[in-house]
Order: sequence, then structure tokens, then C-alpha cells
Amino acid sequence: MKDMRQQITVGIVCLVWLALALLTGETLSPTPLRLFSAAGTTVAIAALAHDRSLWRWKLVRRFTGTPLLHGTWRGEVITSVVREDGTQVPPIPAVLHVVQSASRVSVSLFTADSLSTSTHASLLRGEDGRWCLRWQFTNQPRPGARHRSQRHRGVAELWIGAVPGEGLHGEYFTDRRTYGELILAEWSPRRYGSASTALAATDFALAAPYASG
Repeated sequence: MKDMRQQITVGIVCLVWLALALLTGETLSPTPLRLFSAAGTTVAIAALAHDRSLWRWKLVRRFTGTPLLHGTWRGEVITSVVREDGTQVPPIPAVLHVVQSASRVSVSLFTADSLSTSTHASLLRGEDGRWCLRWQFTNQPRPGARHRSQRHRGVAELWIGAVPGEGLHGEYFTDRRTYGELILAEWSPRRYGSASTALAATDFALAAPYASG
């Protein structure tokens, strides 16, 4: 989206320049048009490079303040769900995988029983300067867990800790009228495809989203 806006801006500048040249009777030379074309291409390439990778550089993020969430987070879900016998479900080990670029973010949450994927996600900065990751999700229980949990939807919100080790902490709500907390303090730059693999991994460390790079 940012790339398109920048290309549109360059295109508008070119059109305005062309209109002014025609209105004033200036002779059109191919050289300025080539320069504008080259400028538009350069802007598009630079915007793409920034969106894909340059935004992760520590120097760039010190300027923008954007936290680095891209990678895999490990922690637990504390749910309001109560078992049939009336006992509270204990904290559930969970793994959150975040795919992040400068312009977009997507989220997948793994547990032993289900997989939740985001249908819409955004990284926002509050008025107090704190960053928040919000997303809407669809939860798909694994076949062995469908007798006690059906497919459902919900929303989640995680606040990003400012101090290394604080990690991500927030809450979620579902259309089943359940809710709970998400606490994710450990982070790895690697991508894991299952909760069991990530929970057994040894390359996780206390997260530092504003210093990682």
C-alpha cells in the first residue's frame, strides 16, 4: 500500500509538471520525462526495500520507534474456560508466530489443541507511546480436540513491553463468550510450524523488541 501511494505521488508530480508545461507553452524535452521516470522507479525500489528489510535495521527503528516482532514468541494462554467437572483449565503453553514488514503484519497462534490465524492484524502506537498488536482471528481445533472445542472467531490485543524481558502481554475474547490472557516473554527469530517443536526448542531468549535487529 505504501509503495502504491508513493508511485501515485510521483505520477501526480509528473502530470502536474506536464500540465504546467503545456499551459505555459514550454517545449517538452524527453530528458525531464526520463528523469521523472527514473525517479519514480528509484522511489518504488527504495520503498520496496524498506518495506521488506530496511525497516528492521536498528538505526532505522531507532528513528521510527517501531518494535521488531517478526519471529516466534513463546509463553502461555490463561483461559476462562471451565471443564465439565467445574475445574479451571490450567495455563496452556502457546506459541505465537508473527510475520512483519513495514506495512503489514500477520499472526498465527499455536497450541497443542488448535491453530488460530489472523484475518486482520495491525500494529498501532497509542497516545502514551506504547505499541499494541491487535488482530482478529479464526481458531481451528485439531481433530483430536473437536469433541470439546469447535471452530470459533475472536479478537486479541497485546501490548509490547518497553523493557527487555517484558515481552507481549494482553487479552483475547471469542464469539463463544470466552476470554483470557496471553503472556509471551520469550522470542526467537526462527519460524516454527508447530507448538511442540517451538516449545521444545532451545534458541529462545527473553524478548527485546526495541533492541533486536
